[in-house]
Amino acid sequence: MAQYFDLVIRCPACIADGKDGKVPAPWYHHSCGGGLQIGDDANYRCKRCNVSSHVQNWRYACEAHESDFRPTSSAHLANAVSTAGQITSIAGRQWLLTFLQNLGDW
Repeated sequence: MAQYFDLVIRCPACIADGKDGKVPAPWYHHSCGGGLQIGDDANYRCKRCNVSSHVQNWRYACEAHESDFRPTSSAHLANAVSTAGQITSIAGRQWLLTFLQNLGDW
């Protein structure tokens, strides 16, 4: 069974554009406003509506590009997740390794 944690990361779409992605922040599901969680199975899950799917299916909009939902790559998302102190310190190294294995390359 997958282990989920609240999603608190820098914007991976900004990282893909060569920017720093700002400070790690909580992410929310645009459709319902529910908080997003990330699992070691490389899926996001909404805490409100329970929608869940692989991270490659999601697009990102942060305060720098609020109405422009942008895709990212597995490398840029891995960068955002691996540098998120909240996830790496609470979830631990094994969670991160399992996530990276399930992330794949897209």
